[in-house]
Amino acid sequence: MRLSILATVLALISRANCINFPFEATVLQDEDIVNFSSIAFGDRSTASPVYDGPECKASPGTAAWPSNAEWTRLNGTLGGALLQPNPPAAVCYDGPAKDATQCNFLLRNASSTRFYINDPLTVLATWPEGDTCFASANTAGLNCTHGGYPSYVVNVTTVKQIQAAVNFARNKNLRLVIK
Repeated sequence: MRLSILATVLALISRANCINFPFEATVLQDEDIVNFSSIAFGDRSTASPVYDGPECKASPGTAAWPSNAEWTRLNGTLGGALLQPNPPAAVCYDGPAKDATQCNFLLRNASSTRFYINDPLTVLATWPEGDTCFASANTAGLNCTHGGYPSYVVNVTTVKQIQAAVNFARNKNLRLVIK
């Protein structure tokens, strides 16, 4: 008896139309791609079963790295969701990002809060990025470099932003890290 009820319920559910969340309704459209091939979807019919592209991903400072104009155009497609953040601990080092209040917060609270989880640049701590800019109260003689942190981050909220970011990374041969 219970199996027949379960089967009936499953049959009714499978016939129901899919319900999407509102953010799923915003997707990449042909008019977004028409003059910006860097975010075009791949063509499965012309894809080769053997990868014949460059051995390494493009990196900042190389000829293959996208131009500032391309990054600006991508940011427009993303509705301003493209970030170019400093490492979180940059607030502890001398320079334009220095902020004593933020540094104190980082030193006191980051390890016991969701700071690294909520920060779009970091993974779960600073060590996966190579400790190139670690938080310290005494930074005299230390350097803070971008190191292994991503140069750009897309703080996505829609399917369109995911599609554009993944397509851009694929088409421009960029390393893609998903958090």
